[in-house]
Amino acid sequence: MAQDVKSFLGNAITHLAGLTRLDIHTLVGDYEFNKDKEGTPTTLKVDSTDERMCSQVNLITGDITTAMTNKFANEYKDLREYHLIRENQGHEIIKRNIEVLEKILETLKVFQTEQNKSGTPPNE
Repeated sequence: MAQDVKSFLGNAITHLAGLTRLDIHTLVGDYEFNKDKEGTPTTLKVDSTDERMCSQVNLITGDITTAMTNKFANEYKDLREYHLIRENQGHEIIKRNIEVLEKILETLKVFQTEQNKSGTPPNE
């Protein structure tokens, strides 16, 4: 069981290490989706429309870069405000996800401690 916990933690850390950037895109007009091997739409193809606003948030440094087309800058005030709201929601989602991960790690620590004391997993 200890190896399962170590394996889980190792996999989680490996995958989390690659999550250093949050991308937020607001697209206007006709757009396309990327598709998986079966042809099922998955994620937005961000370059499928010329009218877009994109933000990248570096989750390590906190730097935010935002780019927008001229129409977004000059004509789409409501969509710029919407994009900002989505950016803020992204920050909140990340915060909640980190809190959940902390709780999972604490639970695993308790589980591991109980197993080490008794030689068997708790509740068995």
